[in-house]
Amino acid sequence: MTYKLRIRKKLMPRTFADLSALVFMSFAIPAVYCFEVFIVAPTIYNSTLNVLHAIAGTFIVINIIGNFVAIILVDTSTQGLVLPSQVPPGWHVCANCESTAPPRSRHCPTCNVCILKKEHHCVFTGCCVGHANHRYFYIFLFYMWGSTLYCSFLNAFFIWPYVGGFNLWALVRLLLPGVWLLWEPSLNTLYAFLFSINVIGFLFMSVLIYYYTGLIITNTTTHENNNRKGQKYDLGRNHNIKVSLGERWYMTWLFPTVSSPLPYDGLDWNTYTGSKSVRPKTK
Repeated sequence: MTYKLRIRKKLMPRTFADLSALVFMSFAIPAVYCFEVFIVAPTIYNSTLNVLHAIAGTFIVINIIGNFVAIILVDTSTQGLVLPSQVPPGWHVCANCESTAPPRSRHCPTCNVCILKKEHHCVFTGCCVGHANHRYFYIFLFYMWGSTLYCSFLNAFFIWPYVGGFNLWALVRLLLPGVWLLWEPSLNTLYAFLFSINVIGFLFMSVLIYYYTGLIITNTTTHENNNRKGQKYDLGRNHNIKVSLGERWYMTWLFPTVSSPLPYDGLDWNTYTGSKSVRPKTK
């Protein structure tokens, strides 16, 4: 039984940390895009390459923002679902929600609701990543990783002349751009600050993309991986990818609105039992 997408009713982050991170991302992504397309590219490329750079950059940022918004909008909780009154095999009772909860679901104390196949609570979106929005989260990470890698490489050629060339003083200004922006506010220091955001973002995204790629291809959540409980859901790489990215996973990279139905409804799952997979049925 496939999963039908639902829209969250309460979109605002519940904590100050979540709200701060969301506001930062909302400003940082457009700021870096404008910096790359309107300042860096015209300095490095000729007119033809500059146009191609702008087209590619616009495609990437649309996918970044689109998937980012989709993570927030798509409801991946158990709210609104018809759940059995008795506890089926493999299910459990959530004391906080005072209801039954399906396998792989966990209660989020921040969102105050059970999340289907909960991956983690994402501070940057102010909501949980789970069964229904895992696709958008991973593709968002992928485009962020690729864009920060490219921008860091491109900006290296752009930024050095503005911070004084290849010397120790320039390196210090690049390592501490936020401090210098307060001490010596200037356009050059702002450029260094945006450059550092790209580099830090690339390093951060590299770790995340490596970790979450491993989880996706084994059909395991962070909680299951930490507790070594996810092996029974590993039914092969092709199947595992479809669990998170949908049946048309190869098309999901094009645009967030591309349809890619999930093969499970989030309530019951196929499990590996030695030589075959078994899918328990709820009553």
